[in-house]
Amino acid sequence: MIAAGLFSTHVPRLMILDPDARRAYMGESVTTFYDALPQIKRERIDPLDFDTFVVIDTHWHSTLEFILNAHERHEGIYTSDEIPWMIHEYAYDYPGDPELAAAIADEAKARGVPAEAAAHRGLPVHYGTLNPMHYYNPGPAKKRVLPISVVDTAEVEPNLHFGAAVAAAAARIGRRVLLVASGGMSHRFWPLAVIRERASADPSDVSDPALRAFDERIMGWWREGDHAAVLEHADEFRRTCSPEGRFAHYLVLAGAHGGAAWRTRGEQFGRYEAAIGTGQANYWFGAG
Repeated sequence: MIAAGLFSTHVPRLMILDPDARRAYMGESVTTFYDALPQIKRERIDPLDFDTFVVIDTHWHSTLEFILNAHERHEGIYTSDEIPWMIHEYAYDYPGDPELAAAIADEAKARGVPAEAAAHRGLPVHYGTLNPMHYYNPGPAKKRVLPISVVDTAEVEPNLHFGAAVAAAAARIGRRVLLVASGGMSHRFWPLAVIRERASADPSDVSDPALRAFDERIMGWWREGDHAAVLEHADEFRRTCSPEGRFAHYLVLAGAHGGAAWRTRGEQFGRYEAAIGTGQANYWFGAG
């Protein structure tokens, strides 16, 4: 079953661990997420009874099907090919959940959604999974982690159907899941000529006021538990605001909770922020 849902940022600056380096990069408006993510862990994740983090990772892009990382263990040394000075030589080690991966893939295919549980050597783990897990799943007593790709060619409905398959598979094998929608909201970067000077967390540094306004509409619906309104406007949001992962992370999350029938109110942690032009936020959706 789905024990809870979490819409979570994974921005690279989460891994800038030195306070002086944080200020050098973001100036006077340093992100609130350094406090918000530990707060989510302490106040919401630690008391929760669950077995596996299932992470819909918008930094893992696939084309033909949803890919589920079915390794028994995720371990290695990670350096970001995008921004290595922020994330480099990062050692990680998490137990995987191949049984759940296989069950979700089977359930998805039975519902007409292409999916593959893959455990090939060299299958990478991306920072869309590693950055949140650094905050939410630290220490020796780590929970299992199941990273899942987003499908660049999938429209709204396949994402919702895949989310329903995640929930059904977890219930069938008796697995309690915390489903993490890992990614941002609107996702247009500043041009290179100005991107570093617009790297603060202040919402005024979102790359277009219209993008910020649409993000704020989405967040208002989340706070009200009006997921039907979000889904009604999902195509427009995807078309006009270039959300990260084409908004697949949220759509899968919504599908796992019943789609338009989902009424759980979102609880915000940290503020709504900019990240070199993109919109970022964290919302917890508890049971209900």
